Amino acid sequence: MKKIILTLYFVVATLIGYAQQRKPNIILILADDLGYSDIGAYGSEISTPNLDRLANEGLKLTQFYNNSICAPTRASLITGQYQHKAGVGYFSNDLGLPAYQGYINSESLTIAEVLRLNGYITATSGKWHVSGKGKSLPWERGFDLVFPRVEKNADSGAPTFQEQTDSEGYPLEGSFSTEVINRQAEAFLDQIKTQDKPFFLYLAHTAPHWPLVALPQDIAKYKGRYDSGWEAIRQERFERQKQLGLVSQATQPSLVDADIYDWSRLSFDQKKLWSKKMEVFAAMVDRLDQTIGKLLDKLKDNGQLDNTLIVFLSDNGAPAEDLVRWYHGARINKGPVGTLCSYESQGKNWSYASNTPFKAFKDYTYEGGINTPFIAWFPGKIAKGVKQGTGHVIDLAPTFYDLVGAVYPKEYGGHKANALPGKSLLQVLFQDQDTVRRQEGLFWERAGNRAARIGKWKLLSTWPSYKWELYDLEQDPTERNDVAGQHHEVVSRLSIAYFRWAKENGVVDFAELEAKEPKSMKDFRESKVQEIPVPRNF
Repeated sequence: MKKIILTLYFVVATLIGYAQQRKPNIILILADDLGYSDIGAYGSEISTPNLDRLANEGLKLTQFYNNSICAPTRASLITGQYQHKAGVGYFSNDLGLPAYQGYINSESLTIAEVLRLNGYITATSGKWHVSGKGKSLPWERGFDLVFPRVEKNADSGAPTFQEQTDSEGYPLEGSFSTEVINRQAEAFLDQIKTQDKPFFLYLAHTAPHWPLVALPQDIAKYKGRYDSGWEAIRQERFERQKQLGLVSQATQPSLVDADIYDWSRLSFDQKKLWSKKMEVFAAMVDRLDQTIGKLLDKLKDNGQLDNTLIVFLSDNGAPAEDLVRWYHGARINKGPVGTLCSYESQGKNWSYASNTPFKAFKDYTYEGGINTPFIAWFPGKIAKGVKQGTGHVIDLAPTFYDLVGAVYPKEYGGHKANALPGKSLLQVLFQDQDTVRRQEGLFWERAGNRAARIGKWKLLSTWPSYKWELYDLEQDPTERNDVAGQHHEVVSRLSIAYFRWAKENGVVDFAELEAKEPKSMKDFRESKVQEIPVPRNF
């Protein structure tokens, strides 16, 4: 009898230990300013074999939403709250109201805080951008391992470390920011590989956000590739998207913005300058993908790969800001585009191609601003394929908690925790469900740009206008045809839902906040009008 009891004890203990050991690791990878079509799996000509592998072996969603700009997306992503509820309703600036204080509040628990309570080791490497006034620093918000841990620079968006250059001003691989951020993440994986706990890694890259800086060997791969111009590249990407099943054969790309340049009318020097910008941008995306390959190799070497969920997405659509006009931009260049002495951006013209097939750019609530490539990979657990999804960054926290059986506390650190508004994606990611079931819809507000989506209908307005536009995303996913005039009842229903959401989340009319808007951000919003720069040597 004693022998049977001992045997049962060891069996139960083994099963318990196995269950604990098999709690999945989670890696959340965020790109910065990456457009919808900027990786191969979403139609790009840029070489991204590692992301393509994850996409081809895992699941791609055709509709997954962010908050159209950096800090608000990151606040929602890491807490599972709408950005205003989390305190980052505008940006990483304090506009004098709780919903606009510019850093994550104590009532909005981070994924790291919740998972650490539930037995996880937590780590982050890269861009944080949701701190302010010395508060809400990553090591105060549940992360055991943090890079970079430089408190005096914590309120700035990007990590700060010294990049070294070659004799021509191009960065050296060993100190290049994308490599450094990834290498530190690999070091964290080595540091924790002998521990019996699962881990959560938030890997927040700064690439391919401007300034356009890349390694010369990566830039060389794309020499001449963009000499045909943005319209030709956009058409190539759109055709690939149809082949990949990301858009239907009946879909038409969005209408061209009136101020996108006609490539054929540019001078030879202007074409060369614009081509070089996109060559450097492509090199940045290429290097980002290379580091993800190194991360996968590290996971495999450490025996951590097979029990790890990897999620990849971008914080917003490709940007429209014109740095010639904003923050002195190209006027302060002291070297060619691609070097550390350059302050160039890809500009609205190339972002028009990056956001194929969608309308508009970062900061807007059209699909080009808020729809991100989304890849979920978990070997043997997530079946490969393409689904619509219609997820949102607020859904990732409840998805992770659901996946690992984490308890979400009602109180934390003496504060009542905000309830989670998002939905678990498990049935979409791991089962046959094609889209998230969400009767209440999804909502956006960013510097006066507003939107609501319920079912197939999307309602939006663009500041400073208050005029509602309405799109049927089933029939018109690229927002070519405003049908507000034909569907007054739908406009009324969605607008009522929007204002209810706004009230619940502390959103205020942007007219009340515009006077408090920092000049740099106002300049950012107004910089989106194009002007042709004076060609420079490069």
